[in-house]
Amino acid sequence: MSEHGLPVGPWLRSLKQAVVERRADDHLIRIDGSATSDDRLVPLGSLRDLLTVTAGQKIAYVTDVADTPANRAAITALVQNADILFIEAAFAEADVALARNRAHLTTMAAGEIARQANVRRVEPFYFSPRYAGDEVRMLAEVMTAFRGSHA
Repeated sequence: MSEHGLPVGPWLRSLKQAVVERRADDHLIRIDGSATSDDRLVPLGSLRDLLTVTAGQKIAYVTDVADTPANRAAITALVQNADILFIEAAFAEADVALARNRAHLTTMAAGEIARQANVRRVEPFYFSPRYAGDEVRMLAEVMTAFRGSHA
């Protein structure tokens, strides 16, 4: 900011808010003065080049859920189109009864939810300790369901 002769200060919050709210270029921004100068009003249009607006990322995290139709619907709506979905895959699909009993997702459920929600990337985690040393298989099960193919 100093290269433009502008102080760093609370006024920057107003500038950012005006851009987020899509205010017109003639919207006035009050630039807080320093100890040696007074506040001044500057049109938003002359300050736009000070900001760079970039798209954010949607990151979702899902854990400790039972695989029920209501939960799937709620999760899918919440994580829809996420860039990254971190999702538990506590049990292998072969242990679906155990997963149901413990109220956790299987690898297949995690992958299917990610696919149904149209997420860009799925990152499964929280494998049960019973699968220690078998993480590659667990990841493969999630990714098979995510891609929509079944072995």
